[in-house]
Amino acid sequence: MAETKDKIDPPVTLVEPIDMSRLDSSFRKEIQSMPDGNELNACFACSTCTAACPIANQWTYKPHQLIRMILLGMREEVLSSKEIWECLTCFQCQERCPQNVRVTDILFDCKNLAAEEGKVPDSIKGLAKELIEKGQLYVITADWEREDLDLEPEVPGMSTDEFREILKATRTGKIVGGE
Repeated sequence: MAETKDKIDPPVTLVEPIDMSRLDSSFRKEIQSMPDGNELNACFACSTCTAACPIANQWTYKPHQLIRMILLGMREEVLSSKEIWECLTCFQCQERCPQNVRVTDILFDCKNLAAEEGKVPDSIKGLAKELIEKGQLYVITADWEREDLDLEPEVPGMSTDEFREILKATRTGKIVGGE
């Protein structure tokens, strides 16, 4: 039998091992206790949600992986992931799930938990700040455009003061550092 002198590399690890000491066994129950988490245990990771998601190919963690991570208790990884904030809320995942897992709604629940723990991306904080300061995310038209069209500088009857005050008193206000 001929001997080979080629060095054999160790097998490639396709999935990083999970540090069992970092798992939070209460995370699954916390999500299940929310109104949309009833069917969480029904997920068998068929990946239908991932196949339906229009942006899953851009994500590190695909929708079915996020659900699996919740089931395993990977609280820190899920609540710190960018994916929960990037969900387009198109509900394709949820509508196509053969087990009726409310994937989009569960991601909403994760966002709320992340916000309560102060894990809100700066981009979301910027949007919240813009909403509180201006009462809207997008200016309908610039002042000079309105002037060129012989329109009043401000949209008549469009006051955002009340809306801004309400936002300051809600979770949005907390995101930007309010009380």
